[in-house]
Amino acid sequence: MFHDPDFLPFVPREKPRLRSSFGNYLENWPPAGYREDIFSFRGFWPFIPKTVYLTDPDLIEEMLVTRAEFFTRDYITTRSLAAPVGRTSLFFAEGAEWKWQRRATAPTFRHENLLALVPTFSRCAEAQAREWRALPANSRIDAMEATSRTTFSVMEQALLGAQGMLDREKFLDALRITLAGVSWTRILALFSLPRGTPFPGAKRVAQSIRYLYDEVDRLYAARRASVVTGDDILSRLLAARDPETGRAMTDGEITGNMNGFLIAGHETSAVALGWALWLLAKDQASQERVRREVLEIAGSDSIDPNTVEKLPFTRQVVLEAMRMFPPAAVVARQPREDTTLGPYKVSRKDPIYVALWCLHRHEKYWDEPHGFDPDRFAPEKVKARPRYAYLPFGAGHRICIGMSFAMLEMVAMLGTFVREFHFGTVPGHRLELDMAFTTRAKGGLPLLLEPREGVQRARSVADAA
Repeated sequence: MFHDPDFLPFVPREKPRLRSSFGNYLENWPPAGYREDIFSFRGFWPFIPKTVYLTDPDLIEEMLVTRAEFFTRDYITTRSLAAPVGRTSLFFAEGAEWKWQRRATAPTFRHENLLALVPTFSRCAEAQAREWRALPANSRIDAMEATSRTTFSVMEQALLGAQGMLDREKFLDALRITLAGVSWTRILALFSLPRGTPFPGAKRVAQSIRYLYDEVDRLYAARRASVVTGDDILSRLLAARDPETGRAMTDGEITGNMNGFLIAGHETSAVALGWALWLLAKDQASQERVRREVLEIAGSDSIDPNTVEKLPFTRQVVLEAMRMFPPAAVVARQPREDTTLGPYKVSRKDPIYVALWCLHRHEKYWDEPHGFDPDRFAPEKVKARPRYAYLPFGAGHRICIGMSFAMLEMVAMLGTFVREFHFGTVPGHRLELDMAFTTRAKGGLPLLLEPREGVQRARSVADAA
């Protein structure tokens, strides 16, 4: 078990503060949220609906699994994310519309199809490693920026079948501006202000969203006009049919899902992978365990479909990183009608949040919950915990369709990076969270980078060949 003050980088507040809602809204979740089963607060003014937060695995199972059809997307999430993620995507579809899209896209994410992508994951990680090896020794890097570039390259190749079809830096800059605007659109939704209400940077956000959609539309139009087909996700979406009805996706549904995969698929993996590197920089013993495991299983060869699933400790590091710093800090729903949840009455007007940040650090379910311990995810310990005490990808029939994709991607990348480099902390750096779309750090995650000489020489020979 490794402890560090940065592992809980704020003091939970007994009463919510408006200022925290614009920066790190996790501060507004009270200390009781880490001990109790359910908590709520009315907000800052009486006219704002009460928000209910769940941290009890049984109540979570009831809402997300047993009675999932009774709870829909909450209005705050819908209002704040519909523009960047895409209202016609699988993320927002409901009822019969969701079911047919899920059936049509499910074959794309079969395990054998995902294993075939592992060489792509490794190639992208190795490309980032080549960039790092060109830096002077003991260089300072931003781990989150690097993982964002790398996972974007993965999504570009996996989704489109080729790299370089998008201007990576321009696309990522537009994405950064777009996601930074989510904090404001969430506040507008919370106060029930009209759509189009101006906020600082609103024009830039709108322009960035338009750029992202225009790029996706351009790529889709080019593929439609081409006779080229392949095994990439876009090709599979074009060929997808509902196995029950034979229905194909409309152009709007395809571009909506392309946009959703590019944004959500790349961003959440980038954030989780960035935190994993940062945590390993803090805990050098665990970093060394990852390095030894990868060398034992893969040597200096690329991590491939035959080795990626033989790295249990590397996988446990990823899982523990998503426990401590879940990319999405909440899963939100809203009841269709007034009802009960367990013994509690809930109103159709009140959004209900599964408070993942508190759940993943809850005193009932985790020993020393603010400490870093990848061995929490050893198989015997996982079996001893309630099933719904850990939900980085959600739960129930709406569990993230890209979960297995993301896990294979992150294990392959983390193993590649740690085998080839030593990651250290930057003296004097203090962590501050900046919550918008995902759990990011304000100012990035600075780390010190040192190549590992033996692997570097082997890699240099391979690169030259």
